[in-house]
Amino acid sequence: SYSNYGTLVDVAAPGGDGSYSVLSTLNSGTGAPASDNYVGYQGTSMATPHVAGVAALMLAVNSGLTPDSIEQKLKSTARAFPASCSGCGTGIVDATAAVNSALVIVETNNEVESNNTTGTANLVTASGITMNGNMGSSTDTDYFRVDLPAGKTLASVLTPGSSTADYDLYVYNSAGTLLGKSENGAGSVDSYNTTNTGTTTSTRYVRVVYYSGGTGSTSGKYTLKMTW
Repeated sequence: SYSNYGTLVDVAAPGGDGSYSVLSTLNSGTGAPASDNYVGYQGTSMATPHVAGVAALMLAVNSGLTPDSIEQKLKSTARAFPASCSGCGTGIVDATAAVNSALVIVETNNEVESNNTTGTANLVTASGITMNGNMGSSTDTDYFRVDLPAGKTLASVLTPGSSTADYDLYVYNSAGTLLGKSENGAGSVDSYNTTNTGTTTSTRYVRVVYYSGGTGSTSGKYTLKMTW
């Protein structure tokens, strides 16, 4: 009853339930140190330190993380709620998964043609991989496939190789239905996030489409990073 909720909530963490509190280490002294003890607290006062502690562990294993990347990893690695929870963020913060995501060494793979259809899409099997691709011609289109686990959010980021290149990003479900797109201008980064709200793995197809600018192995370069 005292939980925060709404669109501004990123993730959830333990904060008691009214009848039971979350124990915190304290000291019984009021004006000077005395004996160590435990005291129960509830609400954001306990949920926040859970998340802050996980962020500290992530920074301990990877000091190069930015605030934005920590936020994204906390959200993308959160465990799915066992029941529906409207306005509670992407899930329950998962310390192990979040720290492991901070440890992931970003891999780089090359796009393999032909991948102009969903049937020939390049399969991406690990989170954090950056694909090096290129628009071979003005009619080129490239598909990449991700089998997204239940409760996970796929973040796709398309970066053109030059300031004059304009390539667009589209994301589809397993049936080929468009879930969303990003169509920013020349030289701009395009990004789109999609969450698997189901209980089983669900396929996503990420598509890069030529709009204008350079083509070919030199002038048509782009990178596509997919994280979940």
